[in-house]
Amino acid sequence: MFQRLKGAIDSRIAEEQAKAKAAGTPATGSGTVSRSNSARADPTKRTKPKTKVVDDGARGADPSEFESAFVIDDDEDTPESTRSTTPLVTEGKGTTTTMAGKSSPAPAAAANGEGMNEKSEAVPKATTPPSATTATELPVEVRQKLRKLEKLESRYQELLRSYRIAHARAVSIEPFEKTLKENTPLVSIGEPEALVEYLNQLNLRGDMVMDELKRVTSDRDLYKKKFEQAEREASDAQAELEALKSGEGGKAAESQPEEQAKSTDSKALADVKSPVSSVLKIFSPKQKPTEPEGASEDFFSYDEEIPQLQSELQAKTTEIETLKSEVVVLQKDLDAFKETNEGLSTTVQSLERQVSEASEKSASNSARQEELKELQGKLDASTKSISELHAKISETEKEGTDAASSKAAELEKSQATIDQLKQELKDLQALQDGDKKKIKVLEGIVATLKKKTEAVEVAPAKAEPEKTVAPTTTPAAAESAAPGGAKKKNNKKKKKGANAGKDTPTATAEAPQEPTETATPDAPTNDLEAEVEKLKAEVASRDVQIEKLQKQQKNVETMREKIDELEENYIQVGHEHVEAKQKIKELEAEKKVLQQKVDALESSISSQIEHQEKAGQAEANLKSMTSDHDELKTKLSTLQSDLGAAEKLASTRYKELTDLRDVLQKAQPELKSLRSENAALKTAKDELAARTGELRKLEARERELRGDVGSFKKQAGEREAEVKSLQAQVTAETNGRVKAEDAARVAGRDLRRVEAEKIELSATGEKASRELGAVREEVVKLRARVRELEAEVGRVGAENKEVRAEMELKASQYSSAQSLVGSMRDQTAEMGMQLKEAKEAAESLEEELGEVQRLLTERTREGETMRRLLSDVDERAEAKVREMRERMEAAVEERDRAEEEAATGGRRRAREADELRGRVREVERELKRALEDREELDREAREVKRRRDEMEGVSARAAGEVGEVRAAMEELRGALDGSERQAREAERGKVELRRLLEEAGGRYEKLARTLKAREGRLAELTGVGRREEGELGGGGGGGRGASPGGQGVSDVQYLKTVLLQFFEQRDRRLQQQLVPVLGKLLRFDGNDERKWNAAIAAK
Repeated sequence: MFQRLKGAIDSRIAEEQAKAKAAGTPATGSGTVSRSNSARADPTKRTKPKTKVVDDGARGADPSEFESAFVIDDDEDTPESTRSTTPLVTEGKGTTTTMAGKSSPAPAAAANGEGMNEKSEAVPKATTPPSATTATELPVEVRQKLRKLEKLESRYQELLRSYRIAHARAVSIEPFEKTLKENTPLVSIGEPEALVEYLNQLNLRGDMVMDELKRVTSDRDLYKKKFEQAEREASDAQAELEALKSGEGGKAAESQPEEQAKSTDSKALADVKSPVSSVLKIFSPKQKPTEPEGASEDFFSYDEEIPQLQSELQAKTTEIETLKSEVVVLQKDLDAFKETNEGLSTTVQSLERQVSEASEKSASNSARQEELKELQGKLDASTKSISELHAKISETEKEGTDAASSKAAELEKSQATIDQLKQELKDLQALQDGDKKKIKVLEGIVATLKKKTEAVEVAPAKAEPEKTVAPTTTPAAAESAAPGGAKKKNNKKKKKGANAGKDTPTATAEAPQEPTETATPDAPTNDLEAEVEKLKAEVASRDVQIEKLQKQQKNVETMREKIDELEENYIQVGHEHVEAKQKIKELEAEKKVLQQKVDALESSISSQIEHQEKAGQAEANLKSMTSDHDELKTKLSTLQSDLGAAEKLASTRYKELTDLRDVLQKAQPELKSLRSENAALKTAKDELAARTGELRKLEARERELRGDVGSFKKQAGEREAEVKSLQAQVTAETNGRVKAEDAARVAGRDLRRVEAEKIELSATGEKASRELGAVREEVVKLRARVRELEAEVGRVGAENKEVRAEMELKASQYSSAQSLVGSMRDQTAEMGMQLKEAKEAAESLEEELGEVQRLLTERTREGETMRRLLSDVDERAEAKVREMRERMEAAVEERDRAEEEAATGGRRRAREADELRGRVREVERELKRALEDREELDREAREVKRRRDEMEGVSARAAGEVGEVRAAMEELRGALDGSERQAREAERGKVELRRLLEEAGGRYEKLARTLKAREGRLAELTGVGRREEGELGGGGGGGRGASPGGQGVSDVQYLKTVLLQFFEQRDRRLQQQLVPVLGKLLRFDGNDERKWNAAIAAK
């Protein structure tokens, strides 16, 4: 849940920063202005426009998820405190200002407990005034933080509503910008001028397209009208031709059934073909009715009479064959003209047959024959000219139409491609110019960003006019290029229209003038005259057709010239096309290079933008923390000096540890000698136990010994008082040191937070989680070791208590010299064991200290970050009474820290939101419980003393109910503090062990002297002579070899204690060190000690 809150706050901060940048109100200020003047006193710098939201590339959390963690129940009296924004209390006015986009230092100040006393007067009072007893119990800081929480709870709905609006805008802007990027050259909605220019270009292009469409539709309508007119003329000509054919076909219906069928087939073919071919067929003689085969065979008998006609016919046939060959060649290219060529050949044959028949019929009449010859010559010439003209016209028309259509299509395509290439070229040039300008602008921006982050917002404002100039050149170029292309297209189409217009009237004008031939009559003489007249009319019509064909030939020549011009234009266009292709290739290469530069610059721009955003955020935080930064500089210098001193102190302590280890190693032989003397004392104890009967007689001496026992008790009490005073001094020193360390830790936390916000903005949560896992594992290990050490400490304390109890018990039990000597021996034995245990504990602590130092050196940076995260629970170890207050302060500090962390790592830690959701809910429930406990404390303030135990139990249970986050944080903090305390305790323990060694040595010497004095007094009182003293001394020397069977109850108790300690020890090394002690008590030899050591090593 922490991560969701962080992501939501981070997205809100990014949106507000984007609003501030878009509004053009850069937050400029000197670095020496205090927070109250720069970050709080001027509310105009914090006002953000609510109408413009710019997404920074990462969308915030969904409001539904945001609400799920902060559901406000109706049945609760107080709303939940969400603390989505940080209220800043202004000095002197008592008004709160919410800064949504900046991470102010107020949360840090609230978390540290600093700076709140200075502003306590400006904070409004709570709605429920506390009682006098509550004021005495609750500190001022707690009341101020509670008031702040109440204010935040009242502002939660407004903040949630504003966040919903911002989130909805961000969600609606993202798909719009996505489609804008995909469909337009624009990048974001922050460029309205570029969007307007792009829309103007589209409108201009649409207008151009509409103009071209209108022109094309007008041309189409014109051509359609011409085509309909040509079709009407062709249909009229076809109707006239059919009428003529039907008139002539009625006469020859009986003799020409086959020919009529052929004519109907040809008519059907003519109806199926296109109007252009039908118009061409009107001019061709293929549709004339052919002569019947029977009639032609009747005239073949006159071949010998007209050899001249035969030679001419052969010439005609050769010409026809050449025409056929030409037609065959043309058939390969144009299959549509095969039938027309075949029709031409059939018509020529029919004309030849008609001429031959006419010449055979006119053989009897010379005048007719001469006329026929003249007509035949004219007919031949006309047929030649007609055939040639038809062939040429058909070829030229076909070639002209095909070439014109193909060339027009190619010209249109090439013109379109040229226009497109020119447009692309101009666009590429405009893009190139724009990219160059952008590169210059971006280089300027990068330079200004490197020099001064405050000039970042001024540089884009200057770069925007330059960016807008580049796209504006493209529509002008498009306008200049498009009308030129349109003019060219209009001219070409007008030429084509004129040519088509010239062709179609000439083609259609000849349609009604098509002559038709009639079939030959049965009567040879009368019909021949009619045919001659018809042929004359036909020759006249052919002359008219020839004149028209000559005119049409002129038109064809003009068309050829135009076609040549078109070919030249086409060649020129091809050259231009090739050049344009080369230019396009060059421009594409340049475009690739520029695209690479643009990509590099865009990546650098994106990085710079991110850096700019981070810099803007850091700048805002920096402006709000300038005064703290100045203060922290001084603290940093002091802390650096303290750090150097601490490092020196650590080195000196390490040296002292090594020296102490050397001293302990050197003290081993002394301890061995002390053990031997202890054994001698045990033998002396046995001797004294044997002489108890004699000592009973010394009742007078008993009183003196009791007095001595009282003096010893007084000495013990004085020693205990000294120990207590020393312990009080140690606790006072530790408390002062802890407070000083807390203050230094707080200052270091603030300094590290500022430095982390400046330098380590991109610290990832994954690394922290891995490090946290490693630290947790190490903390688990350290925790186990700490538990062992605590168990050892508890055992040592219990043993100390037992020793004290035993000392008091022994002092009360032993009313005689035996009890005195036994208590002295027990005391010396206990001191020896304590010395051993202290030495073993010192060695174990040295090892632990070495491990802890190694771990501390490896985890210095992790420890610093974890200390910053765990700073809210530093004061929980002071007393159990302040646990509730510290828990509330820790909750406030947690929320402040969550806001601070949300400004830096919210986006990267969004995936941890689900894991932390339950923890945050537990923390919120804990806050509710804390508020309920506070109310309960207010109500039961008078009964605090009576119910203190109950409150401690409630606080303990409440502390036990804190979630995994708090538990992990407290455990880590406890582990770190425990390691530090262990190091401190180890150092203090070394000093104390050294002092105890000295005291033990002095006490041992005193005990030895007192023992000797008591033995001398006993010898004098009993009247024992020098012999008995020698025996006593000899017993002291030879008692060392005595068996333990004669020892008293104290030896058995001592043996039990040693064996218990031996079996309680888990460290093999410590057990191996206790083996010699057991060897002394149980009289082990070398083999026994080796067996014990082997058994210990085999565990």
